[in-house]
Amino acid sequence: MALRDMLEGTWTGSGLGSYPEVAEFSYREVLRFESHGRPFLRMEQHTTGPDGSPLHTEVGYLRFVAKGRVELVVAQPTGIVEVLEGSVDEGVDGLTISLTSLLVGTTPSAKRVDSTQRQFRLRGDELVSELWMDALGRGMHQHLEAHLRRG
Repeated sequence: MALRDMLEGTWTGSGLGSYPEVAEFSYREVLRFESHGRPFLRMEQHTTGPDGSPLHTEVGYLRFVAKGRVELVVAQPTGIVEVLEGSVDEGVDGLTISLTSLLVGTTPSAKRVDSTQRQFRLRGDELVSELWMDALGRGMHQHLEAHLRRG
């Protein structure tokens, strides 16, 4: 089965977030990958707090550029744009997509983010999504981890 087909669909679940000087928080996430018959998936992510209040959203494209190589372009309404590249590793228990930022662009009013790393681990019907970032000069730290199920 092609990677595009393995990821396509709507994934929902819960996650935990933290960062230096930020208290740990929980959230609900909906992550949708849509195919349009091209060598990429449109990605749309929404998170809400435990009470259902909106927290974050982003849209982007996961591009399949060569066997085992991917690129991800993400835009956030907070004024941050990420361009990442990485690898796809397939193992007996599933696959892992590991991405590192080539560029993080911010608008003048956005918080400073110097670099990001993202990882998606697909194991059967579970997708684990992680975000690491170096922001505000605090160094690279894990910020988010969500455990999602298709459906």
